[in-house]
Amino acid sequence: MRKKLLLLLLLPLTLTSCGNSHNTFNALKTNVDKIEKSSEHPYYKVIGRIDFNNEVIDVNATFDKQPNGTSFVPYARYNEGFYCAYAGDNAVTSEEDVVIYGMASRSYWLRVPLKIDKENFYVLDETNSINPTCAYANITKIIASWAGQEGSVNPSNVYPYFDVYADGSFAIGGDKVHTSFKIDNYPFYPDPNTHPEIGPWKERNPLPCYLNKVDAKVNIRFEYDSDGWLKREYLATIDYDYNKSIPSQLCLEAVYSYKFADLK
Repeated sequence: MRKKLLLLLLLPLTLTSCGNSHNTFNALKTNVDKIEKSSEHPYYKVIGRIDFNNEVIDVNATFDKQPNGTSFVPYARYNEGFYCAYAGDNAVTSEEDVVIYGMASRSYWLRVPLKIDKENFYVLDETNSINPTCAYANITKIIASWAGQEGSVNPSNVYPYFDVYADGSFAIGGDKVHTSFKIDNYPFYPDPNTHPEIGPWKERNPLPCYLNKVDAKVNIRFEYDSDGWLKREYLATIDYDYNKSIPSQLCLEAVYSYKFADLK
């Protein structure tokens, strides 16, 4: 049964990119290279909705708890660390790096980076291969997971697009891409305090307990402000119709707001 937990309706808002006049990757990288790494760790709020498995669920969550350097804290404010400097090298990754990488803050549904800057966006390792944990690799892996693979649908459309705006904000997305991805926090955010059936978190491997893998053809878009903070994530299967109850269709969206005062 489809159910609505809140009256909020986000999905009709700017669902896709404006037209097909996108920018080049170089234009995007030039823009991101102007964004300095920030030491700010703000509180943030997520308001969103998912229509999946013939059920509609709304989300209105505030992440304001104090992060812990040694164990996972549900609803913690922004905690950097999704980028692991040694992930693509032959060097042995330290235990500290693994812990930080696992506990880093990511987007609510698709686990893309909340903060992008010139140091974590596009990183090459010592062999000149892209670091698989950098922001660009994180995002494009979701958009282009089927690119060039046998059996992919419309492989010419399985590549990301880039939009750069005059105010420095930017977006990365894909139009009608065939991709495989996982949805996090469905049917609810896995907080052991409210859902004890989850059991204890593994401190050294705090990965999501609820992962829903989807293989579909979708429109997808991630929007960031001029300081590199994620403002919106959106994904929907082709020809998605909110008014229809079709288990195979999917639409998800979340918008983000941040509070920076005295939170460094």
